[in-house]
Amino acid sequence: MQADVVYRLSLVESFAFGSLISAVDPVATLAIFQAIDVDQVLYMLVFGESVLNDAVSIVLTTSVMRMLFYMISVF
Repeated sequence: MQADVVYRLSLVESFAFGSLISAVDPVATLAIFQAIDVDQVLYMLVFGESVLNDAVSIVLTTSVMRMLFYMISVF
């Protein structure tokens, strides 16, 4: 199965890319929030989501990399 939008990526490569890039989004939002001095509660909510997002990203990246190494070693 190939994702063929811009680059040819396998399913595992697509998962790896998605898990790595997903952690970047909230960082930019937090930087903007800090610059415009938004309400502290909103900032904390987005920060909490960012931390959870980072944790999920680490788990997904590790899982996908293990799957990739397993597929390489089997074939």
